[in-house]
Amino acid sequence: RALHERYFGDPEIKPEGAILSPEKEEQLKKDIDQFLRKFGHLSDSGNDCSSIPWRETPDLIRRMIVRQKAVRSEQKFQSFEELKLPWMQRILIGIVFRRTSRFAVDREKISSMYTYGYGQFRTCFVKLGEQLARQEVLEDREDVYYLYLSELSELAGVEKPAPQKALVSSRRQDIEYYREAVLPEMILGNEQPPVMKTAKGSLHGIPTSIGTYSGPARIVNGIEDFEKIQDGDVVIIPYSDVGWTPLFAKAGAVVSESGGMLSHTSIVAREYRIPAVVSVAGACRLEDGSKVTVNGYNGDVALHTEGRDY
Repeated sequence: RALHERYFGDPEIKPEGAILSPEKEEQLKKDIDQFLRKFGHLSDSGNDCSSIPWRETPDLIRRMIVRQKAVRSEQKFQSFEELKLPWMQRILIGIVFRRTSRFAVDREKISSMYTYGYGQFRTCFVKLGEQLARQEVLEDREDVYYLYLSELSELAGVEKPAPQKALVSSRRQDIEYYREAVLPEMILGNEQPPVMKTAKGSLHGIPTSIGTYSGPARIVNGIEDFEKIQDGDVVIIPYSDVGWTPLFAKAGAVVSESGGMLSHTSIVAREYRIPAVVSVAGACRLEDGSKVTVNGYNGDVALHTEGRDY
């Protein structure tokens, strides 16, 4: 937010690809470095150390700053006085509001520290992955995350470990296949979850931030998809964490495959005053760029067939 306030509205800051003066560029770089020292541990998954953290993608952070937009809102919020409630209700609402606000802040702090702790594992695994890649055991350092900890312990304990490229390739294919699986809320027995196809017409979920909005659907599965978001897109995500918060500043609405009324997606959507529907099964299988209408009142996500990227 501090970076946005400093650079938003600066006439020298143009859309992505702009050339700044050397002084401005140097100052922006220093600000990004300072930002990453504090928040560089964030990633698109706080409990997955294989997720690439912000500190490893400084160019992406710069582009996000340059392309940042002001928060849009057509909703008008009322103060307690404007509600004209009885004095007892005003006191009660005030107490609940203050406690809820503190809870929201503390929740984000805890999530950030949780992500920071998991991020420490990444440093160790990346170093081991680099060593195994130099020994031609792995194709790339990131392939280390396709091996079990017991397998890594064995590889690290021998002078000339056997190549694991075929095993990594097989497990990567399995992960890609099961990425399309829809997990039920309750699992009974050992039957594998089916690989579902996207339903036509409409999807439904839990409405958690009021409003209606129509726009192009933009599927975001991770940090690698962040920069394809355009101002006014309907951002469709599998979940969200602290590291996903910048996406909401450009979104016209948000649809998530998971979450509830107090999930990160819902809380941040209400802060940005944009419609949100969560727990929408199959949302991420929508066609990227297809037109959708999000109804934050009844939880409907209507799918349109007349065009894409309108």
